[in-house]
Amino acid sequence: MNYSKTAVNRRAFLYAAGTAGVALPFLEGMPSRSAFAQTSQKPGFAFFICTAGGVVQKWQSEPERFWPTTAGPLTTASMNEFAAERCTGLLADHAERLLIIQGIDYPAGLSGCGHAQGLAQCLTARPSTGSGNNATSTGPSIDTVLADALNPEGVGPLAVYSGLKLGFINEKLSFSAAGQVRSAESNPYNVYQRLTGLLDPGTGEPTPVGDQLAARRNSVNDLIRDQINDLRSSSKLSVADRDRLDLHFTSIRDVENSMQAMALSCSENSIDLSAIEAMNSGQAFKQNGVVEDVAKLHMDLVGLTFACNANRVATLQVGDGTDATRYTVDGELFENFHHISHRIDSDGTSGAAIPNAVERHAAIDRIRMETFKHLLDRWAEFDTPDGPLLDVGFAMWTSHISVGPSHSQENLPIIIAGNPGGYLKSGNYIEVDHVKNSLLYNTLATAVGVPTEDFGSGGTGLLAEMIA
Repeated sequence: MNYSKTAVNRRAFLYAAGTAGVALPFLEGMPSRSAFAQTSQKPGFAFFICTAGGVVQKWQSEPERFWPTTAGPLTTASMNEFAAERCTGLLADHAERLLIIQGIDYPAGLSGCGHAQGLAQCLTARPSTGSGNNATSTGPSIDTVLADALNPEGVGPLAVYSGLKLGFINEKLSFSAAGQVRSAESNPYNVYQRLTGLLDPGTGEPTPVGDQLAARRNSVNDLIRDQINDLRSSSKLSVADRDRLDLHFTSIRDVENSMQAMALSCSENSIDLSAIEAMNSGQAFKQNGVVEDVAKLHMDLVGLTFACNANRVATLQVGDGTDATRYTVDGELFENFHHISHRIDSDGTSGAAIPNAVERHAAIDRIRMETFKHLLDRWAEFDTPDGPLLDVGFAMWTSHISVGPSHSQENLPIIIAGNPGGYLKSGNYIEVDHVKNSLLYNTLATAVGVPTEDFGSGGTGLLAEMIA
């Protein structure tokens, strides 16, 4: 399955006074209006998510809190049985769409700053170069390779970011080439503006209608209400098409409401003007503690981007290399997450022990898994010409190290949700023996129609255990 490059289908947008273009979803009754109309072959979609600090899994005296209990088929019932103890069980509702893989390693072991080395190897499947927090990639990341094959020429992957950027190790996940990190957008408002045509594609600045929208705090849907109603009333649309349109514009409004609420909470006096300034400046999305809310917004926006065929590849980095987010669990404000992942009140190897650090880390793992479940719940609603989004694309969830205290580069947490074309062995938990992540990416690339056997380093070929 190779996909030919296509031009952006301008008929797939609704216009308001020639100034706002809102991407439309797949409409079977109006294929010429579909964002998929100029696609000659089935599209594939790939989303790579990387969190910080590893997970709580069996390590030394620490208990198992991540992996399923038994290798083999996953069912909703079987996952619910271990959901109280192991965070992956929280994904039980989507058991048949999951492929959980234990035993994947980076190509190079730990030799310096594991956080920087892990990020630089996470999607490149190549040993890093450089020392300390300056470690960087020695080649492009898999999202770049897939975007080159699946997107129109010149359209790179959508790179987004959630969390504080403290300057020590910021984004270091997506690379266009060796040592060339791709800047990631941390403000969901900017992603939203591009998707809805409220940013000028040439300058990146808000269009006049974008400024007007922000000032009035209206929905972009309000700008095109007449066009939406005209489209919905067309006799060419089926009931399913109307449902798709309703879901699409409701999803846009949900994103707007979430961003508006975050901006208001960030404002000192909740005045409209200060809320808009917080939203436009991105300050609402830089506050400590909102990392998961921002991640959910990005997940929603990536889902909309895929459903509108505006991009086929995306990455999301959650937290910088030494993620200092402070989570609140059951009303208690936890310590800096990076310190919790170390189990001590320090960025280094010595410091006062944090009481119950393992259980606190496990509680944060559960919060992160609920965030990933949010993606699956939303993506299950999006349609493409070839079926639900999760049947033509995948989302991969991982962390840039496997275990917090050791910064291990082995046995990485890997969850694949979605099954492009039925290629993957979804509905299973499989165990492999220290396989390099290059084989993982060869297999995932092949699943979305980019046959690959030699990405990265550490071995060639496909990971047969992943294939249906």
